[in-house]
Amino acid sequence: MKYRAFHPDPLSCPLCGKANSCVNLGDKDVAKLCWCNDPTIAFPEALLSQIPSNRRGKACVCKSCALQFPSRKHD
Repeated sequence: MKYRAFHPDPLSCPLCGKANSCVNLGDKDVAKLCWCNDPTIAFPEALLSQIPSNRRGKACVCKSCALQFPSRKHD
């Protein structure tokens, strides 16, 4: 039996599957700052722990999921 390796798209949010708009991975202009560098946006461990283990460290959470986290906690 042959298994195919799972390679998640680094430009798709591992929580919702939509585009994560990651400037760090999606743009060649390294002088730009990604939205995730906004100090008002938090990525608490409780949010990151919702990412499936096979997608952790392979793609960024999108801004929408990060901002909606308090309402996602009880999903």
